[in-house]
Amino acid sequence: MKTLYLLRHRQTLFNLLGKIQGVCDSPLTEQGIGQAQVARDYFLDHDIIFDHVYSSTQERAVDTAEIVCDYKSVTRLKGVKE
Repeated sequence: MKTLYLLRHRQTLFNLLGKIQGVCDSPLTEQGIGQAQVARDYFLDHDIIFDHVYSSTQERAVDTAEIVCDYKSVTRLKGVKE
């Protein structure tokens, strides 16, 4: 059986400032990076290994995905939007 995991990007500068991001890109904050590392550690602690990792093309989403999957290959999909 296959399982699909969905994860939203972690905290960004615009989140911190209370701004709506939309298609504008905003970098992850230090807290956002830490949140992604917590998610990564959860998956590792539960022996969850990803066969494939997909992300939107937004850097905040790609950065989160790369941290969570421990910098394995992330496939960027233009059709994936928030």
